[in-house]
Amino acid sequence: GLDILMKFNEMYCDKEGRPLQDIQILHTVILDDPFDDPEGLVIPSHSPSPPAPVSDTFHIRADEDINDLEGKTAEEIEEMIVTRESKANAHILEMVSDIPDADAKPPENVLFVCKLNAVTTSEDLEIIFSRFGPIQSCEVIKDQKSGDSLQYAFIEFENEEDCVNAYFKMDNVLID
Repeated sequence: GLDILMKFNEMYCDKEGRPLQDIQILHTVILDDPFDDPEGLVIPSHSPSPPAPVSDTFHIRADEDINDLEGKTAEEIEEMIVTRESKANAHILEMVSDIPDADAKPPENVLFVCKLNAVTTSEDLEIIFSRFGPIQSCEVIKDQKSGDSLQYAFIEFENEEDCVNAYFKMDNVLID
């Protein structure tokens, strides 16, 4: 009986405390009944059949399989896991106020450049990356107190295509 109680405790519940997957007790065995049976009690020979599933509920039927990995390839499963982990991480960052919204996506026309030399300036990057197209802004990020370069930058292009072009052409390129 303890294993059944453990299964009850492991069930996910909604706001009202009702399990999201229906629980049906399919068979019971009475080990000891200290009370007298009422008159006219008919003891059935077997347990009753479970009721027909209710279609207007969002709960999962007791006999319904909830394995969402069935029939998927290893790559699809890996992609699902990565997606779920990134969503969970985004929600954590939103909760600790590191990002304003978990579904926020960076602009498609902004390029992140990292591992810069400490002496590289915004002007240097603008000259180097302007060959891919017009640049709206270019900023090497600096420490607020010391003013030293943190050795990464953001370059905002006017067009998304120019940004993608710069990304593929300048990936792993040594600048200075």
